[in-house]
Amino acid sequence: MKIEEQTTTLKLAKGSTRMRRGTFALRLTSMIDMFTILLVFLLKSYSADGQIMTVAQDLRLPESTSEKKPEVMSVVAVTKEWLLVDGRPIERLETIVASEMMLIAPLFEELQRLRSISEGIGELSSQMQGFRGNIAIQGDKDITFDLLKRIMLTCGKVGYNNMHLAVLEKE
Repeated sequence: MKIEEQTTTLKLAKGSTRMRRGTFALRLTSMIDMFTILLVFLLKSYSADGQIMTVAQDLRLPESTSEKKPEVMSVVAVTKEWLLVDGRPIERLETIVASEMMLIAPLFEELQRLRSISEGIGELSSQMQGFRGNIAIQGDKDITFDLLKRIMLTCGKVGYNNMHLAVLEKE
C-alpha cells in the first residue's frame, strides 16, 4: 500500500468531512528521553571553573600542592626567550639579562599602561572594581632568581604589590 493511497477521514463540524493523506502520530516519549540524556551529558562535561590562566607553550611551570584556584588578573610570563604581559611580547630575555638595571623599563611602561586602564574602568562604573594591584607571574622552572627578583621589583614599583606565582597543581 502506498502513502498516497492512505486516507483518513476527519469529522470537523456538523456534516463536514475532510480527507487527510499520510497522517501519523508523533511519539514524543523517546525524543524527550534522548534530549534528557543529552542535557545530562552536557551538564556533566561543562566545567564552571575553566582555565583562567593560559600557559605559554614553551613554559614549564614548577609544581605545587596548593589547591587555591587562581583569580582573573594580568599575567607576566617569563619564557625561555621572551618576557610577555597578557600574552604580548614585551622584551627579549637576553636584552633584560644583559642590562645592569634592576628595573625593567619596557615591563614598567606596559604595567603602567595596564594600571591606568584599570583605574579608568573603576572610575566609569561603581559596580566594576578598579585597580587592585593583583598580578600573576608565570616563570619557567629554569629562570634565575635574579631575573624573578627584577620582575617582582618592577611590578612593585608600578603598584602591583599582590603578586601571585603561577604553578602547576601536583597530583
